[in-house]
Amino acid sequence: MTTNSSMTLYHKRFNPQTRLDEWDRYPIKNVMWQGGKGASVDKGYDKANDIKVFIPYDKNDELEKIPFSIGDIIVEDIIEDDIVKQSDLKVDYYNITTAINNNKYDDSMKHWYLGAK
Repeated sequence: MTTNSSMTLYHKRFNPQTRLDEWDRYPIKNVMWQGGKGASVDKGYDKANDIKVFIPYDKNDELEKIPFSIGDIIVEDIIEDDIVKQSDLKVDYYNITTAINNNKYDDSMKHWYLGAK
């Protein structure tokens, strides 16, 4: 699978001690990033900001340890900033709406598919 970018995943988890949400950051170096901010001529404004991300297992070590969840945040490129809340991000970000682990194929085809808005 070809890759064209890198990304950062911010995974939200609830801390029962503080009773607050916390964000864990996971940089991922090799992804196929499609879409982004802007208008789409053939799909209208409704789908204009949708993105699709394909993350191949064979190009990312320990991918099975990364907890992808609906509602998590993804950002194109590697971001070094830790966050306390979503609004701390000063770059374009997307919330995951679809997370599918396609790990039933042979090794060269195993990947995660993420859809986000």
